[in-house]
Amino acid sequence: MTSMRRAFGCRQVRCFATKTLQEMWAAGASVTEVAEESCARAAAADRNEWIHLIPKNQVLERAEMLEKRAASMSQEQRQQELPLLGTTFAVKDNLMVKDVPSTNAMDLRPPRRAPIAHESAAVVEKLQDHGALVIGKTNLDCAATGLVGVRSPYGACQNSFDREFLSGGSSSGSGVAVALGQVSFSLGTDTAGSGRVPAALNNIVGLKASRGLLSTHGLLPACKSLDCVSIFSLTVLEAQRIMEVAAKASGADPWDRPAKDLAQGPRLPPSGPVNFRFGIPSRPFVDFNSFGSAAQARAQQYAEAWERSVEAVKAIGGTCVEVDYSPFQEAANLLYQGPWVAERLSALTNWLNADAEVVDATVRAIAEHGQEWSAQQCFEAMYRLQQLRLEARQALHESQAQLLLTPTVGATYAIQDVLADPIALNTNLGRYTNHMNLLDLCGIAVPTTFAGPTLPFGVTLSAFAGNDAFLCDVARRLHGAAELKVGAMESSVHDVEKAVEVSNGKYYGPLPSDVESFEVAVCGAHMEGLALSWQLTERGGRFVRTAKTAPRYRLVAFDGMKPPRPGLVDASNGAAIELEIWELPAAAFGSFMKLVASPLGIGWIELDDGSRVQGFRQVDVGANSHGVVGVGGDPPPDITEYGSWRNFLK
Repeated sequence: MTSMRRAFGCRQVRCFATKTLQEMWAAGASVTEVAEESCARAAAADRNEWIHLIPKNQVLERAEMLEKRAASMSQEQRQQELPLLGTTFAVKDNLMVKDVPSTNAMDLRPPRRAPIAHESAAVVEKLQDHGALVIGKTNLDCAATGLVGVRSPYGACQNSFDREFLSGGSSSGSGVAVALGQVSFSLGTDTAGSGRVPAALNNIVGLKASRGLLSTHGLLPACKSLDCVSIFSLTVLEAQRIMEVAAKASGADPWDRPAKDLAQGPRLPPSGPVNFRFGIPSRPFVDFNSFGSAAQARAQQYAEAWERSVEAVKAIGGTCVEVDYSPFQEAANLLYQGPWVAERLSALTNWLNADAEVVDATVRAIAEHGQEWSAQQCFEAMYRLQQLRLEARQALHESQAQLLLTPTVGATYAIQDVLADPIALNTNLGRYTNHMNLLDLCGIAVPTTFAGPTLPFGVTLSAFAGNDAFLCDVARRLHGAAELKVGAMESSVHDVEKAVEVSNGKYYGPLPSDVESFEVAVCGAHMEGLALSWQLTERGGRFVRTAKTAPRYRLVAFDGMKPPRPGLVDASNGAAIELEIWELPAAAFGSFMKLVASPLGIGWIELDDGSRVQGFRQVDVGANSHGVVGVGGDPPPDITEYGSWRNFLK
């Protein structure tokens, strides 16, 4: 790493006001300078996005401590231990930050007093330990109940593009703070869509990981059985990096579900052409004229934006199929029209008994409906939900869709319209989001276009739990292809991704740290983008790095096999052969080995640095060029002189 007082042209930090914090850090600003700029931007906020800002001197004191810690590290050590160095973040005010008030957007203004947290939420602490700086606590819909961002005594949060419109909720302030570049990223929560709706309405990325993957320890619950911590960022690349760090905290709460407990989904290669199948709801379920008169003027613009978004997913390699969306829709209706409202009542009971006036009137009315549900009805709804989970899986399986694509929202509204009709319009915003946690899906909201000249439009990619990395792979390609600006800033997606990679190097989305895995070396048809690489990516494998063997192998070509592939052979007159190292979940090893065709097998390979890795070798001697043993024929030609299979193919 360069000196912590990193040279970056203009010495006055304010010269970066139109740039993202990510670009500022990549250009050479110090941790303290990034923190100071982030504090200044947050202090100047005027859209009701913040409830509490941490005093600037405390933020800068922690920044200086991080600088000293990082200064004693090598570049490699810093990237391992402080991968989030140079970033700042906001925390939704239903997540604990030690020694900071927590309101949950209850009316705890003077003379009332908000309680002070004695510990930080597990994810907050983990992000801080890895180099990120907390700037403050953000506004939300009271008790995280709402998708609008107006149910708060601290003011209705305004959209980052047009103040008259919704910011989305309940993680309203967290979304707007990222869109306006006040912080590098933020934490929200997502029970019914609160980690996705603000993303769609503010042109940013909203990642709702598999339920339990990000610990809910230290979260004030809305529906404890469904709550998720979510991530807002300017790019998919950042959201995935942050998820990787935050997921290390999973296991601190009874509702947590660490990555090792989830079946890991497939992956896409990091570059080159791809093929995947995505499902969309049939036309009756995507009617943009059905969101009420308050959205009618924008219905055609939303319909056109949706059509463009579907075509964009096709353009990056997706094959579109229609799926039966009825189980997803019915599950969505259960969230507020079923006994899960009683779970929200449970979360608010102490407040309602002690001082009901601190709870927003609309939220109070919603929660009190929980008293109408009996224990019997609760069980009956659970039985119906289990059936809907099966039907949803069948709908995707029958269409062979690997993911589901929906609009994130089908409309947006002016703040004054929502204040006039607070429940019906909020319900409309949850049409494509409310089902997600009930059906145990993970999802990511990603911008794709604009609905009209000024308001962003985005889609949500979702799949069953464990497919987080796969969704990120698709979303990153989709977001990059859209060629949009990030948030309400002037920088492009490419600008920010480039800045992140300048600071942290290439990122391929590793397997979560607690998932048992192994490395496998490939030197032929399984290499990235070649004919058999799908056998790795389909099993959740991901590219790690390129490498070379020790100079003790010959490379031969089984060019009669379908598809052709090479074999490594031990030889005293060998050479260094280029190969790739991939990481594969250990659970997938058996199914992968079934696909390894004779005369090849998996064995130890020595690399040029002296280390050893399992990889493809020729194990059946005497095979002909078609890979067949014991029948004679031409031997496989020696292609060692090319140095690699790719060079031979050229």
